[in-house]
Amino acid sequence: MIDKKEILLITGCGGMLGEAVYQRLQNRCKVYATDINLNEPWLERLDVADRREVQNYLNKVRPDYIVHLAALTDMEYCELNPERAYAVNELGVGNLAEYASQKNTPFVYISTAGVFDGAKDFYNENDAPNPQSVYGKSKYGGELIARRLNKSIMIRAGWMMGGGPRKDKKFINKIIKQLRAGADEIAVVDDKLGTPCYTYDLAKIIEYLLDHETYGLYHGVCDGGASRYEVAEFLVKELNLDRPVKIRRVSSDHFRESYFAPRPASEKLINSRLKEKGINFTRDWKECLKEYVGKFDWNLWDLNTSGMERSFYKNYFQVEKGHWLMRGRRGIVEDILAKLNYQPKATRILDFGCGSGYFVSELAKIGYPSFGVDVSSEAIQYGQRQGIQNIEVLDGHRLNFPDNHFQAVLMLDFLGHLEDETWALKEAQRVLAPGGVAIIMVPAFQFLWGIHDEVAHHFRRYTMPQLLERVRHASKLSVARKTYFNTLLFFPIAAVRLLTRWLKIRNRESDFEINNGLTDPIFSRIFSLERQLLRRVSFPFGVSILLVLQKQKSYE
Repeated sequence: MIDKKEILLITGCGGMLGEAVYQRLQNRCKVYATDINLNEPWLERLDVADRREVQNYLNKVRPDYIVHLAALTDMEYCELNPERAYAVNELGVGNLAEYASQKNTPFVYISTAGVFDGAKDFYNENDAPNPQSVYGKSKYGGELIARRLNKSIMIRAGWMMGGGPRKDKKFINKIIKQLRAGADEIAVVDDKLGTPCYTYDLAKIIEYLLDHETYGLYHGVCDGGASRYEVAEFLVKELNLDRPVKIRRVSSDHFRESYFAPRPASEKLINSRLKEKGINFTRDWKECLKEYVGKFDWNLWDLNTSGMERSFYKNYFQVEKGHWLMRGRRGIVEDILAKLNYQPKATRILDFGCGSGYFVSELAKIGYPSFGVDVSSEAIQYGQRQGIQNIEVLDGHRLNFPDNHFQAVLMLDFLGHLEDETWALKEAQRVLAPGGVAIIMVPAFQFLWGIHDEVAHHFRRYTMPQLLERVRHASKLSVARKTYFNTLLFFPIAAVRLLTRWLKIRNRESDFEINNGLTDPIFSRIFSLERQLLRRVSFPFGVSILLVLQKQKSYE
């Protein structure tokens, strides 16, 4: 039984399951919650792939229990980055298991249904794993390490659902995001079978097994199985939308370019051992999904056939040209380029996350050879219809440019849209010429999170230390300049954000709507003053962060 005075460590606690486990255990004992994505004030940073960092942290907190949730779960990322996948998913387990073995510490490890090959319809705990993907193989490697411990609890999970709109990175929220974007038809595969796994029920299972010292290998999914198509159909029905939405059956080949990692035809699990021990916390997946839909506000409060995100993008295209913040942001970039004495015709620039490409066209007018890429095909198509050249949709996790090609790479409010920024920072470093600079702007401070972040599909807001740590982890770029900005308007913006959240006001789709012919010149003058100050000083806080990184050479 977990004692109030004992210490429990949760790794990977910033994710979907981590949120549920932390809620479940935070009042049972002293809980240390860690992640590399510090999206909650109660999280501390720990990279489980860094053996020395893990050892130092464990020696500091001396946990009586370890619940290891940290993992790389993006299957396509794992296929493209196998070394990193094994470092986190397998070696990371070893880094923690070393301590657990020495101290005889109870150790919980979350594995995956992806350890099976899909040759059978259902799998129980006695079936032999045969993983087909890098993700599945690396997770099974971690499972084998955990199995050697005296006090290990290994739980295989299925199609995870939990965390709500902020943290759900999986199938349920992906469907909901399409609905919020106005989709009236959604293509869903019907040839992949599995079992949903409800994070809040799984958290109960973890607590029970630790309390009763019931070690071993378990499956911890919902009861029943389904295809992705069946889950999507049930989800849309439960959301009770005020417009018809068609779920269209397609085969996996329909998405083969985007989802190319091998996936088993069936990864349906049966919770045989939990049932044998009379542990009956799992429920039918439909009951859990219905509860999950009702548990959160999914921001489906004011949708019409055009959709919230679609109208956001439309407004974004309109404000990209004339909004005071956009004009000011471009001005800051131009000031940096001027200080570096970058001559237009001799300076190739990449706008990485260019939106519709308006800044690409403005840089081209000045004389810079400029190029843009973005993950949104809708944004790129809009820009191309406006006659903007040299912009394209980002295909996968690799830029279609040679090494050492650009003198400057811009990432303006881009990193916050990525679940994992590592690949983007690595690519920026690769395409930068020696001495070239990466100019990064990101939203600051998680407590400022608002409806604008949700409709813009941000994953997080940053503090300066968090952003610097991500840069250090992903690249060898040196820091040339670091500062917060949009500081003079920080307090009124913070007041609006906090009051909007506390009062649950939902009468706008993004912060760009708080702008009109009266406020624009006022805010523009304030930001112009700040831009002048920014040429000389750095600010200790602000609504956003500016970071200038340089490849090899130092920034003068």
